Amino acid sequence: MAEPRCRGTYDALLQQCDQLEKLAAENDERLSYRARRISTWSVAEQLDHIARATQAMAGAIEEALRVEGPGGGRPSLVGRMVLFTGWIPRGVGKAPAFTRPAAASREQLGSLLAQSRQALDRLEARLPEIDGARGRVNHFAFGDLTPRQWLSAIEIHTRHHLKVIRDIQKARGSPWRG
Repeated sequence: MAEPRCRGTYDALLQQCDQLEKLAAENDERLSYRARRISTWSVAEQLDHIARATQAMAGAIEEALRVEGPGGGRPSLVGRMVLFTGWIPRGVGKAPAFTRPAAASREQLGSLLAQSRQALDRLEARLPEIDGARGRVNHFAFGDLTPRQWLSAIEIHTRHHLKVIRDIQKARGSPWRG
């Protein structure tokens, strides 16, 4: 049985996926909302980025599960702070190129979100393994993370961007109530 903390993080991720799917079902006008003082990315671009980043981070979990022993270093100071506080400051980090928004249509966005959920679904059966694994894989800003730390990073990252989306919509006078 997965440890409650690992299971709780995973369950929170599934709830976030539900929110992302509801957001992606919004009309094109709401998906195109942009508030430059909050973010240069639109709501749709935020969703696209979340999906790409989630897939990449789920892949890092799978890679870390293949590492024998406690390979790698430790989380960086920034990584430790983010994991400890559960908070990512706005406008500080720069998304790696492979996670930058690129979906050109609603269908592509829906496909990306479905793929990111599938990546998470594949991890569910491995939660007990994730919980105890000591292998580490490097995150460009957070340093070397264990699978459990990567799982937390996905949840924190997704929550961060859901807050950005909420603030974009609020700035546009049309808050999302999903």
